[in-house]
Amino acid sequence: MIEITVPKLNNNDAQYDLVEWLAEDGATVAKDEDLVTLETSKAAEDLVSEHDGVLHHAVGAGEQVAPGAVIGRIFADAAARDAFLAAGSGSGGDSGSGAGSGARAEALGEGTDFVLTASARARAAESGITEEELRSLGKRIIKGSDIEALAERRAAAVSATEVPGNRLELSQHQRAIGAVVTESHRTVPASFTVVRIRVDAAEAAARELSAASGTMVGLPALLINRLASLRESFPAFFATYHEDGYVLLAEQSHVGVTVDLGKGLYIPVVRDADRLSEVEVAEQLEDFRFSALRGDFRGSELMGAAITLSLNNDEDVLLTQPIVFPGQTCMVSLGGVQTGLELAADGSVFAARYVHVGLAFDHRVVNGREAVQFLQAIKGALQVPAAQRETATTAG
Repeated sequence: MIEITVPKLNNNDAQYDLVEWLAEDGATVAKDEDLVTLETSKAAEDLVSEHDGVLHHAVGAGEQVAPGAVIGRIFADAAARDAFLAAGSGSGGDSGSGAGSGARAEALGEGTDFVLTASARARAAESGITEEELRSLGKRIIKGSDIEALAERRAAAVSATEVPGNRLELSQHQRAIGAVVTESHRTVPASFTVVRIRVDAAEAAARELSAASGTMVGLPALLINRLASLRESFPAFFATYHEDGYVLLAEQSHVGVTVDLGKGLYIPVVRDADRLSEVEVAEQLEDFRFSALRGDFRGSELMGAAITLSLNNDEDVLLTQPIVFPGQTCMVSLGGVQTGLELAADGSVFAARYVHVGLAFDHRVVNGREAVQFLQAIKGALQVPAAQRETATTAG
């Protein structure tokens, strides 16, 4: 018997909603087959079977589940599952066959076409929300936050004069962002250092890559590529701090990057960025922008970053001091490209292009001198195009 447990899908949530089982209770499933859909505050995620066997639902659709919870089991065959149920193993949904479908029926209700989570069901009963009002939401899965918003809208309609005209409801997604920022300021003693970097050569290299590949390559793609390559030289910058006085070093150069196109802030992850070319990174960033516009990121796309890049590269932005994302030790920020006059060695004046790159760091793990060395390594990499670095390496 193999237990199906809930993985950690989102650092912001303590519980997820079990939206639906994709395979029936008692069905024979194959390895890598989709089993169940879980929903976090940011995205939906399908869990797949890691083994062949017969599926048993331990938790029904519409319920809330915490990371680590057992929501189902895979048995070698139907006889093994029947023996488990006959023995009365477990409790609740495990005490008899068809538990998953029974819980699903309870969640759906007779003849309805939507799912209520456990918290939504309780809050709907408390508020006297009708089935017609629930259906008006137009959602297949209805959560507690949806019921709260519906109750507030109902109260506003009944007594509009009691609601200030300047009131703006924050979305659940925005509330989750606020919780992360609050947690960062509460738990991380952060410091910040910034350097100015000439990017004339880097921009020229990006233009050449764009022309050769047909993909729009910009400074963010180059910076992510260089940043990921520094993990072995600066392992503490790609780590997770523990209160017992140690850090866990990341084993892969997964780089998170902020994406905000006006529909909420997301931080998807470029995985193994040190193994990708600048063009491949640029292609992933383009995919991220489309996903941000549609709001259809999968939970797995938003998890696992070892370090994060905060993009604030509008031309009017000089620099930004980011937070340190909980569970990481550093966040790098990229400001907008500026143009300024520089003095050459021969006394002539010329126009130069530059950016400010900042580093917010957990001072329990990283010290100021190391932060400067890290930023200088980024600076050196951006000021020398990849072609020049490869030529120098070959010549050496």
